[in-house]
Amino acid sequence: MSFQIALAVALAAGSTTEPTLCSGVESKIEPDMRIVESDLDREAAIAASEKLRDMISRGEISGEFHFGYLNQLKIIQGHALLHQARSGRKEFGSSSNEARDSTRALCNWLSEEGFWYD
Repeated sequence: MSFQIALAVALAAGSTTEPTLCSGVESKIEPDMRIVESDLDREAAIAASEKLRDMISRGEISGEFHFGYLNQLKIIQGHALLHQARSGRKEFGSSSNEARDSTRALCNWLSEEGFWYD
């Protein structure tokens, strides 16, 4: 599945009323630099994709704009992982292997890669 298709599916089915899945996960990322689940809702992913489109059209993906570009990509990637975890729980049940694997992927990403660039 291409990234564009996966993004469209994730954005179309996103929900902001879901419970937090990774609340008990320990992170070594500094608290003020952490991305949290609430940063990854559907609206944030849509806004990030619009910002990326604008940045790309202006050629603002390097130099002083590099970190802003990367932060927008993180929102989209995190939203896709969050959507996948929530979908797995709904489709297969919260104790299924699918739900556990997708939730683990989200929580690992948040604890290891879920940080904002300066």
